[in-house]
Amino acid sequence: MQTYDNSTGHIIADIGGNLMLVDTGAAETFYDEYQGVRVEDLSRMLGRPLDGVLGMDSIKGKVLSITRDSIDFNAAAPDQRGAPLNYVSGIPCVDIKINEIRCRAVVSTGAATSYISEALISKDKYTRSVNDRHPSYGNSSVKMFVNYFSISNKSFFADAGELPAGFALPSSAGADAIIGTDVLDRFDLVMDFSDHRLHLISN
Repeated sequence: MQTYDNSTGHIIADIGGNLMLVDTGAAETFYDEYQGVRVEDLSRMLGRPLDGVLGMDSIKGKVLSITRDSIDFNAAAPDQRGAPLNYVSGIPCVDIKINEIRCRAVVSTGAATSYISEALISKDKYTRSVNDRHPSYGNSSVKMFVNYFSISNKSFFADAGELPAGFALPSSAGADAIIGTDVLDRFDLVMDFSDHRLHLISN
């Protein structure tokens, strides 16, 4: 287990001497450019030095545990059953409920903010606006609203932004949400990529 830089809401860890953005929403690890996203641009956008992005091809088969300030790529899997993970284009997805409606969410540690599609988000209770950074769409101000999530055996209210229409999700994912690292404010996250289970552990 090691600590990581979480000052931007993203997970930037020293891996083998390289400062890497850990992103389960990226199918492949890269050190220069991948699908139009350049490491140099990510570094500039986040205001932090970066050597590359650690994607799912480097994490598959491992048990990844993330807390608000530490990360472990060789963690022990919890005893509880957890929620089944499935993969679309190599990216982990999980079936959840949002406001009691069943849907699919992409689990992306490269996203600092959780998002819900326009079709499912409740905008009844606005809480705040946050500045979010996206490698393709740049900086944006995102309005956050309280919504009700059910993931595995956990049900809770949490803030989420409306998923912008232009945000790229795997085309065949059928996803209505992105679970970002803001979930770490409430839970430790364990992704068991050997048994293909997602665990939320109250922190």
